[in-house]
Amino acid sequence: MKLSTRGRYACRAAIVLAQNYGKSVSIDRVSTEQDISKRYLEHIFTRLRRAGIVAGTRGSRGGYVLTRHPQEITIAEIILAVEGPVGPVHCVDRPESCKKSSTCATHNLWKEAATVLNKLFQGRTVSQLAREQERLNAARTAAR
Repeated sequence: MKLSTRGRYACRAAIVLAQNYGKSVSIDRVSTEQDISKRYLEHIFTRLRRAGIVAGTRGSRGGYVLTRHPQEITIAEIILAVEGPVGPVHCVDRPESCKKSSTCATHNLWKEAATVLNKLFQGRTVSQLAREQERLNAARTAAR
């Protein structure tokens, strides 16, 4: 299973907001720092705003802020907001979409895979990713 760019970019954008927690961060800044198109970020932030993960501010100093502390926001929340439920196949999220889901030997395997992946995403916070990004940035700077 592969997450779309939307899910990956949403996590990267959330890292920038976490690193600037409490301050409004413009789409331009996120776009520049993460090399993501502004237009694509607008769609991502719209979904994150609808899910209550970010709030937008208008004006010359407008941008986005996390609505909760980065330690309280899980990667699972972000992925769910921009991708929908995580599952390797549709029959995990919608068993009614497959007439064989109740008699298929692989259905339970896909269901278990979704459970493991969701547990991983629920166990990671935006704060943890932001710290990891800072560690990677420091290592890259030290290597120069």
